[in-house]
Amino acid sequence: MTLVSEWASAQGRERGLFRKNLNIKSKNSPEPKKKEDAFQLEEEPSPQLRINNQFEPVKAPNPTVVSPADTTTISRGETLPIEVEEEQQIGDDWVKVATYYSVWDTQAIDPYGIDPTDFDGIVDIQVYEPLRNRLWAAPLTVGRPTSQFGPRWGRWHSGVDLDLETGDPVYSAFDGIVRVVGFDGSGYGRFVVVRHHNGLETLYGHLSQQGVQSGQLVKAGDLLGLGGSTGRSTGSHLHFEVRYEGNPFTPTEIFSFPANTVRAEHYLLTPRVWDYKRTGAKMEYTSGEKRATRKTFWYRVRKGDTLGEISDKTGVSVDRLKRLNRVSSNRLPVGKRLRIK
Repeated sequence: MTLVSEWASAQGRERGLFRKNLNIKSKNSPEPKKKEDAFQLEEEPSPQLRINNQFEPVKAPNPTVVSPADTTTISRGETLPIEVEEEQQIGDDWVKVATYYSVWDTQAIDPYGIDPTDFDGIVDIQVYEPLRNRLWAAPLTVGRPTSQFGPRWGRWHSGVDLDLETGDPVYSAFDGIVRVVGFDGSGYGRFVVVRHHNGLETLYGHLSQQGVQSGQLVKAGDLLGLGGSTGRSTGSHLHFEVRYEGNPFTPTEIFSFPANTVRAEHYLLTPRVWDYKRTGAKMEYTSGEKRATRKTFWYRVRKGDTLGEISDKTGVSVDRLKRLNRVSSNRLPVGKRLRIK
C-alpha cells in the first residue's frame, strides 16, 4: 500500500467504519487548588460492565483518535509539527486556516461520521499515566454540577453543566492537542475541543474567551479559556463533554462531581454508554456549520531519499513530483517537504 493510499485508508476508517504556571492535579492530589494565570481571562456509583460484554476481548483505543504528538516533555504553547495543510473556502478564495497531522479536522466537532450503535467491543482506556507524566486535572477548580448528561427539554443534553462565574478559568482535563477553537451562536457558543493521548476528546462550551489555538499542545491543567454564557445558555456555566470516536458519553464515567476527581487510572469503555443513541434521541447541540475545505499532502525527505524512491513510496510518478515541487535533481536535501497530493 502506498503512503497516499494509507492516508486515504486512515481517513476512510475514521469517517465510515467504526468503527503556564498552573497546578496540575493527579490522583495523589485530589483536592482542587486555586489556580492563577495572567490570562485573567451527586456522587454516582462506578460503572459496571454489562454481563454479555464481560468476557469479550479488550481492545486498544482506536489509533485514528489518539493524539500522535508526544506531550510528556513539551514547553507550554509549543506548536504541532505539520505534514498536512488545510484551506477553507471564503467567498471565491481559498484561505489557509490550519496545519496538522493527516487524521484531523479543525472545524467540525465530530468529523468522523461514526455510528456508535455499531460499536461492539470493549476498549481499555488508560485515563492517565503518572509514570509517563501524563496526568489529569479537573476542568474547573470547583466542579459543582447543575445539569447532568441525559434528556432535557425534549432533546439529549450531551454533557455535564458545571457552575462557574463569568471569567473563571477553564482547564484541559488531560494532555493533548487543541483540535477545534470555534463559535456556535445557536449552541455551544465559544468552545474548544481537545484531542487526548488516551483516545478521548473533551469539549468545553459557553466560554467567554478562548486562550488557545488549533494545533497547540497542552498539558493537563493548562488554561484553555475563561468561562461564560455564550451561545444558547441561560446563565454562566461550563458545558463539559467527553467523547470517543466523536460520540459523547456521560463525563461521570470518567470524572466524579462534585468531588472533582477521576474514578480510576483505567476505564473500560463498553457499548452501553451509547444506549441512549438507540432510543433515537436528538442532540440538544449540533456540530455547527461545516465549510468547504481542501487539503494538501506532503512527504518530508529523509537521508538518502531520491525522487525515484519517493515515487515508489507514495505512488506518485517522478514527473508529477517534479511538476508539483518545481525540482529537477533526483537528490534532495534532508528535511525538504515535497508535495505529493
